[in-house]
Amino acid sequence: MKFKKRYIIVPLVVILIIIFSIAILIKIDRDYQRKVIEQDEAQYGNDYRKLQGSLSYYTQSPDRIIYKPKMKDYFYVIDKNDENYAHLLEVAEDRMSYSLAELGDAFQVDSMDRIMSSGKNYIILDYDKEKYGNIGVDDGTMPRPVVYKLLDNNRCARLFKYVTQFMKRYTMEELEEMLGKTGFSINDAVLEDAKVQEDINDGYTRIYSIDDFRRIANNPSGKYKLVNDLDFKGASIRLNSITFSGEIDGDGHTIKNVSGNDPAESRRIAMFYTNEGTIKNLNIENINVNIVADEDVYYQEGILAQINQGTIENCTTSGNINIQSVESINFIGGIVGNLYGGTIRNCVNKVNITCPSGTVGGITAYRAGGVIENCINEGNLTGSNVNGICMEYAGTLSNCVNKGKIVAESFASGLVTYNFSNMINCKNYGDITSNNNMAAGIAIYNYASIENCINQGNLSGSNIVASIAGTNGDPNGAEGIIKNCTSSGIITINTAKQYEQDILYIGGIVGNHILGRIEGSTFDGSLIVNTNKTTYKGTLAGAKSTKATIDVNQSYGYQYDFQTYYEEHWMETLRD
Repeated sequence: MKFKKRYIIVPLVVILIIIFSIAILIKIDRDYQRKVIEQDEAQYGNDYRKLQGSLSYYTQSPDRIIYKPKMKDYFYVIDKNDENYAHLLEVAEDRMSYSLAELGDAFQVDSMDRIMSSGKNYIILDYDKEKYGNIGVDDGTMPRPVVYKLLDNNRCARLFKYVTQFMKRYTMEELEEMLGKTGFSINDAVLEDAKVQEDINDGYTRIYSIDDFRRIANNPSGKYKLVNDLDFKGASIRLNSITFSGEIDGDGHTIKNVSGNDPAESRRIAMFYTNEGTIKNLNIENINVNIVADEDVYYQEGILAQINQGTIENCTTSGNINIQSVESINFIGGIVGNLYGGTIRNCVNKVNITCPSGTVGGITAYRAGGVIENCINEGNLTGSNVNGICMEYAGTLSNCVNKGKIVAESFASGLVTYNFSNMINCKNYGDITSNNNMAAGIAIYNYASIENCINQGNLSGSNIVASIAGTNGDPNGAEGIIKNCTSSGIITINTAKQYEQDILYIGGIVGNHILGRIEGSTFDGSLIVNTNKTTYKGTLAGAKSTKATIDVNQSYGYQYDFQTYYEEHWMETLRD
């Protein structure tokens, strides 16, 4: 009996010793691994960590695979043009797995560098849009990376041991030199790492790619900053029909080659439906939109937003927009569609816009009730009602300039059609043409004040044509004030091609001076009457009522009785 017990106890003791020894070895190994990592980072310092972060660069344009084994002081590299590259992909497919389900939401929202650094079980090898386009978010503009998830750590180690047979080995110094020769150096990685650190310090999420840009739609209240230019290669910048309430800082970078022609995008143009946040320091370059619709189509569009209730500043747009539809209620703006209580400042539109059936504005198309200041339109604009800045304004408009050519079937203005507020220090240098109605250098209708404004463009129209305002004041009691304005250029009035008026007005400053005053203003140009219609012509005003005042005598062509005019026109609204 003792003999049997001895033979039972001894093996148990041996087994316990083995288990205990294994546990000690595991602990020693873990401590060693931790120590090795610490030594690795200590040896290479920030350069090593920054180089790791730079791997995301190659996932955006994968020219090569870079792999650094643990506990080693060298890197394995293989280029796509290497004859062994395809073989390694086959091996990877055989020994790894990939699926959207396994990667989960992290792959959709995290940038590639996060995936690379989030665990040793992931490696990104290649693009293959046709085969792997369903993995992650495919916006149709660029192929998605193939992301392989290693099945287990042992398989990971065996795989890398195998694939490194076909890869070239580089030291840190050799790798830095090689990257520098191929257009990417360690300095770029340092810069990228510095910007990642800025994300932590200033709260901005950096936008490196189109994918990053698309993810703004996932968090429209976040803060974003571009770190390089983005080439959309004919894709739309539209981020769904969302309201943006965060901040986008373009940091002087450019989004280029934008299109709004894709039927899948409902042929929309604007980046956001509504902007309630801040968009700044951003350039939209070479936008190309060409939409021809036989049916009635309603467009209320701008490039950065359909509706702006936030702040847009230091932004520029350029390119061409052409919208042809049979409906006449289209509103197209070079920066936004409508401005409701927001601010647009220091912005430049260089987009040439053609919309024969719609209202076109260089900065905003339709209503503007906030602040527009220091904005410039350089685009050539064509439509039914066309304005260098916007159609209707009731806010503060100052230091704005139109340099573009304006052509309209109806109202054509260098800045606005309806002015209900204060316009200060604004200028028009563009040529203004209305084929069938009114043309003005600054405002078609002025119901408030226009001060220190200048027109130097040539104007041509029918019905009413004037350098500063077509009509000044309103018979229902709104006084128009025009003060310290100057004008030059050739002002021409023609017979309308479609509509025939009984009496026409042409003036160096105002066409029809109804109610209010003109003071300190001068005209140094020429007035040309090219019609056999009855035309009232004057140096400062074509005609004035008995209640309107001008500080220069005999500077108007005709004076009429205000009461009679009021009785004839009192039912007209300010917009008629």
